[in-house]
Amino acid sequence: MSRQSNIKWRIQDERELAQVARDFNRKLDRLVQDNPKLAYIYPKFYNDKTKQLESELTIDTIKSLIYSRTDYNRMINMLKRFLEEGAEEIVDAPGNEYGSKVTKWQLNEQRKRRDIVNKLRSGRYDRIKELEMATGEGDLGYTLGERFGMGLASRLSLNPTNAFTPSQSQTDIHFKFASLLKQSSVNYFKEKDKQLKETVIREIKRNFNAADVADVIDAIEKMDNELFVLKFEVHGDGMEMFYPPERGTEEYWAYVSELKRYWLNDLAIPSTDVVTSMMLNM
Repeated sequence: MSRQSNIKWRIQDERELAQVARDFNRKLDRLVQDNPKLAYIYPKFYNDKTKQLESELTIDTIKSLIYSRTDYNRMINMLKRFLEEGAEEIVDAPGNEYGSKVTKWQLNEQRKRRDIVNKLRSGRYDRIKELEMATGEGDLGYTLGERFGMGLASRLSLNPTNAFTPSQSQTDIHFKFASLLKQSSVNYFKEKDKQLKETVIREIKRNFNAADVADVIDAIEKMDNELFVLKFEVHGDGMEMFYPPERGTEEYWAYVSELKRYWLNDLAIPSTDVVTSMMLNM
């Protein structure tokens, strides 16, 4: 996922980050040297470049998780807590059925990040569920929440997540931590929105004749990402409208017609406090 970081890196930030990373790696190296049989339990981080879990924490790996000043402060404080006495103590992973272990530091940090992720998911769900559903012909008279009911959170991948589950292996625990670190970023949903928009544009180009939908593609490309997501969710059928039947058929032209009616017109998205809040905070 391409990054849209809005943090302005200062010289003191770079220095502090480098020092904390060195201190973190030094302590981790000492632990592994003193207890090589426990190396698989000690903290690991996912490296986007190597696509592997690694014990050494690189500056690039840290920066890949920082999109804002809030992210920076959280990351620095998290790494500093590992340097505290006793943070390296090995404990049982909560409720684990296979005897998986975790450091006391990772146990606490994984729970902290779970709480942040669940708060972000809950806030996004509460905003989206009130949106009025619509097609190219206009509003349908009910909200997303009313249409999908209890399944809306699952549909939007906004159900609460757990820090630990009974069936996690040691590797599963490390991957879960990596996932929570990424999803707890302030800009996580903004990045997801950008990715969704890019995917939709790609699929329209792939599945329709270019000349038939050139104006639709142009409109979506120029659309603010947040507004795009609003309109995408309000239609309610996910990606279905971007996968037409065989080109040239009557059904195909029906899909083209709906794309044009829906994306080229100013869909009446209610200007409610809920929607305004969503537009300002996504």
